[in-house]
Amino acid sequence: MLFYAVLVGYFSLFFLMQINLTTADLGRHLINGRVFLEQGKIVSSNFYSYTQPDFPVITHHWFSGVIFYLVHSVAGFHGLSLFYILISGLTVFLFFKVAEKRSNTMTALLISVLLIPLMADRKEIRPEGFSYLLMGAYYYLLTLHQSGRLRFKYLATILIVLQVLWVNLHIFFIMGIGIVGAFILGEGAKTWFYKRKSNFRPLAILFGCLILASLINPYTLRGLLEPLNILKEYGYMIVENQTVFFMQKREPSFIYFFFELMTVCLVPLTLHIIFKKKLMRNLIPLVLSVVFMVLAYRAVRGIPIFAMFFVPLVASYLHDNFESLKNSFAWPTVFLVVLTLMPGHVLSFSQPGAGLGLMPGVNSSAEFVKANNIKGPIFNNYDIGGYLIYHFYGREKVFVDNRPEAYSVEFFGKLYGPMQEKEEVWQQALQDYNFNTIFFYRLDRTQWAQPFLIERIKDPKWAPVYVDPYALVLVRNNEQNKTIIEKYQIPQEVFVVN
Repeated sequence: MLFYAVLVGYFSLFFLMQINLTTADLGRHLINGRVFLEQGKIVSSNFYSYTQPDFPVITHHWFSGVIFYLVHSVAGFHGLSLFYILISGLTVFLFFKVAEKRSNTMTALLISVLLIPLMADRKEIRPEGFSYLLMGAYYYLLTLHQSGRLRFKYLATILIVLQVLWVNLHIFFIMGIGIVGAFILGEGAKTWFYKRKSNFRPLAILFGCLILASLINPYTLRGLLEPLNILKEYGYMIVENQTVFFMQKREPSFIYFFFELMTVCLVPLTLHIIFKKKLMRNLIPLVLSVVFMVLAYRAVRGIPIFAMFFVPLVASYLHDNFESLKNSFAWPTVFLVVLTLMPGHVLSFSQPGAGLGLMPGVNSSAEFVKANNIKGPIFNNYDIGGYLIYHFYGREKVFVDNRPEAYSVEFFGKLYGPMQEKEEVWQQALQDYNFNTIFFYRLDRTQWAQPFLIERIKDPKWAPVYVDPYALVLVRNNEQNKTIIEKYQIPQEVFVVN
């Protein structure tokens, strides 16, 4: 037990990252939790925005917000960070345990250590962390059942309860049903090819029960179908949903190269499994690895999921085909070599912002606006919406926040983007909404953001009064803001245009 506890702690270290609240969704999740606990209300409209306040939205992750808010209330941001990294470490541990059951402890440990830079690619505190944990739990429990170590009635009871929880935690609940589907495929293949008695029928019944359990959410059938519908009305391009090839051109990274290298390795591995007639033994981990590989290529947010499911497959393959790796005396040397040479580990531990709690000074811009009683309406960019919701809930509403599904496609296509690209659209929006403050995440990398900020800094109708590494605040040059401008206006020459 001590070894496993140390292992969870070791895995958790890879997820250490301070919170950049200005770009994180976390601020909104915390307020979602607060609203529910104080008012008994699940936010089901564009509740925080003054632009499209009645636009309907399915908050599929509402219960994650409740958990985050409770942890934050008790332990603050440091405690919330610790809570999340331990969940993440436990997630990796569950996939390690599946790999261990398919091979041995040292083989599973080697592959887990090798792939953990990919598994830890998304460290930000998000509801999807619960999905990763539950994917690991489903895979582990189903593996226990398959090996005869967990009776079906206990498996079914646990998974149905977890599914009800999952459908209210995050939209990836559909993947729990999919994992059970992979095991059904494996059991069906066993019956078809070997005419053996299998668990196909009980697992098929469980599959149906999990679908029914997923109806137990505030939106019932609409909540169940949300994974199929959410991208239909996505008017804003977000990084996590872009392909690996797109992101490689935009932001070259070791992670993308490493992911592609692993997927290339999957091809000969699969062919060798088939050649050695080990397909039936490896069918389930192979199917899951291929499915999540395709997902990851289509959307980079899937890279950690692929890596998690790839661990048991590779461990099983090595165990079946390399007798020498079963010699435990050789493992300390191999393990040390991997730790020494694996560049992903250096990358994970040395990246800026490793640690607990908030990034230094991240709340300073909001504190400045509060201290000086700067009023709205606020025009803000997409990235910083959750930050403003966290700091100004009950005081100011946002122009936009980081939920594409909570705004119409027309809003992004005809208003939000064009008003930053075209001066005439900006002037019309200024007339329509009477903005008094511009509150912007200053490292916004959209094609329109930096030119827009440059124009506003040069615009005599606006005065920059605050800037830090995260945010830029401008106020309208009017009588209302006269005192603030006289005291805090930043000279234009401070802003260097490269």
